[in-house]
Amino acid sequence: MHRILIFIIIMLMSVSLSAKKKGAPAMAAGAPNDRTCLTSKCHAGNDLNTDKATISIEGVPEVYTPNEIYEITLKLEQAGAKTWGFQATVADEEGHAMGSLIPIKGEHIKLHDQARYKSKTDRQYLTHTLAGIKGPKKGKSPTWKFQWQAPDSASSSSSFYFAFNAGNGNKKKTGDYIYTRSVTVAAEKK
Repeated sequence: MHRILIFIIIMLMSVSLSAKKKGAPAMAAGAPNDRTCLTSKCHAGNDLNTDKATISIEGVPEVYTPNEIYEITLKLEQAGAKTWGFQATVADEEGHAMGSLIPIKGEHIKLHDQARYKSKTDRQYLTHTLAGIKGPKKGKSPTWKFQWQAPDSASSSSSFYFAFNAGNGNKKKTGDYIYTRSVTVAAEKK
């Protein structure tokens, strides 16, 4: 019986660590037809967007120029939070992928493998890795940076969709806060 209990504990710990290593599951950025980590029950305990965090989204242009590369910076502050996470995607007015998300080397973020969800959407999803969940101190998230290359034509506006996690660090699904934000970027007019 003791061996079975130890085995179960090890399995639960490996599942928990595996989820953090992989980041937020694809299609959890709060975009149209997406879920969030709250609705998929990865994190629970508080209502969505309870406005306890200060969320900073920098570098998203008001108007994009085709093929231009923009550097986006994300960070959060929330009293008491110990672990953090995010997911981002970009879509046009019809919900299709818009431009390309590019992880920056050394920023503890990654792109999800599109082959795993391509039958559901053509969007890209960028998320944190295990190394990207710890902030510099309690209450402050790490700073995540990535790039967005605008599409090769200015045919439609683009919307950035973000989901954020401010976790209590208890290694359980309870007591965490999930936030969603969106920012719309107009296409350059010729």
